[in-house]
Amino acid sequence: MNDEQDRPYVCGAPGCSQRFQLEEHLMIHRHKHEMTLKFPSIKTDNAFTDQTPTPTRFLRNCEEVGLFNEIEEEFLQAQEEEKSKQVKQHITRSVWHRLTFPHA
Repeated sequence: MNDEQDRPYVCGAPGCSQRFQLEEHLMIHRHKHEMTLKFPSIKTDNAFTDQTPTPTRFLRNCEEVGLFNEIEEEFLQAQEEEKSKQVKQHITRSVWHRLTFPHA
């Protein structure tokens, strides 16, 4: 079988000729083209060639503007509180054990 018979569904987006076995796969692939941010073609600059909002790019942008700072501070504070709580529980158990079993 050749590629045309094996993969009959072809992406019709400009510059893309990917082929797929199933129409569902083509439909999923088309979302990539639909999610691409469209900038006016003032100049052809490589900095703007691929602006697809991938999860990695989204998270990087969030970090750059400090979106996660407050969440991170709350998380670190909760982590410290949990550590402190565990230390207190350990000390309490240790003291209780010594009082209950003084010769152990």
